[in-house]
Amino acid sequence: MRTSWLLPLALFGLTWAESASAGQLTYWKFNVNQSRIDLVTNSAIQPRAKVVTNPTRLVIDLPNTTFRKLKSRRKVSKYVREVRVAQHSRSTTRVVIELNSKYTLSPRRVLVRGISPNQWYVQLPKFFPVDDAEETDRESIAIRVPPPKIPKPSVSSPDPVVFDPVKTGARVVVIDPGHGGADPGAVGIGGLQEKRIVIDVATQVMQLLRQQQINAVLTRTSDVEIDLPPRVAKAEGLKADVFVSIHSNAISLSRPDINGLETYYYVTGYRLARTVHNSILQGVSVSDRGIRQARFYVLRKTSMPAILVELGYVTGSTDAARLGTATHRQRLAKAISQGIIRYLQGR
Repeated sequence: MRTSWLLPLALFGLTWAESASAGQLTYWKFNVNQSRIDLVTNSAIQPRAKVVTNPTRLVIDLPNTTFRKLKSRRKVSKYVREVRVAQHSRSTTRVVIELNSKYTLSPRRVLVRGISPNQWYVQLPKFFPVDDAEETDRESIAIRVPPPKIPKPSVSSPDPVVFDPVKTGARVVVIDPGHGGADPGAVGIGGLQEKRIVIDVATQVMQLLRQQQINAVLTRTSDVEIDLPPRVAKAEGLKADVFVSIHSNAISLSRPDINGLETYYYVTGYRLARTVHNSILQGVSVSDRGIRQARFYVLRKTSMPAILVELGYVTGSTDAARLGTATHRQRLAKAISQGIIRYLQGR
């Protein structure tokens, strides 16, 4: 072998090894309502973040991480012009949240927190007009990123459940625990995760209904991510009489004062929504934020009466404390199941 080839080949081998050993960004989502981005990788990382100006951009670098797509770009809202995700260098994935040129934020109020070594979220503060910015808000600044905290899980995901009809010809109810897998859903105080709350409550609802000879089925039985169309397809395939999607709500962590139960329907689900909502209010200690109409995918695409129940706010000081306890989740499950039974009985 000619010696002049040795150095290029050695460098190629080193580059390949670095790329092969890097982790991957497997999931990201910007939540417009919460002004928060969630990031999930398949290995432990320690992000770096900074705010740069003209226009205001929050730059988040994920070291030793790759991104399979060439580039991902999404337009967002009035305040956030777009979110870009791309491979910045051979071993660094870069996420950029660019604000509309008329708005900015306070860099010192940006929070970058790790739920676990491979699950991070970035909470943006309130946006305000550039003309109202103080001099310190016009400067580029690095954001402090503390090591991830790993809280003890307050809710564990139940083991998978086998679904055999409890009674031939009985009413069929599909219970849909939201999110799952790489999608934790809302993440609240102390790292409380929506996906873990709702799979626990949904599993209990299913078991309580089956005890009453109702053929209750879950759209997911473990911590896996399922898209919205398969959830609807399962209900349609089973010719379900009722579809109940279970979620928990969230807003900015700076608003722990917002707590309460919300129930949504689209067209045919109002009576079901009213019956289940009132059953929860009667059996559980929770504030009432009302019954509302909404165009959620699982409500629009299901042909049977369908509702989406938001059990409470994981970002609310009162709701989060309650949702983290097994007793409260048991009460929620009992109240939801009782409401479904009342509806099926025509009461």
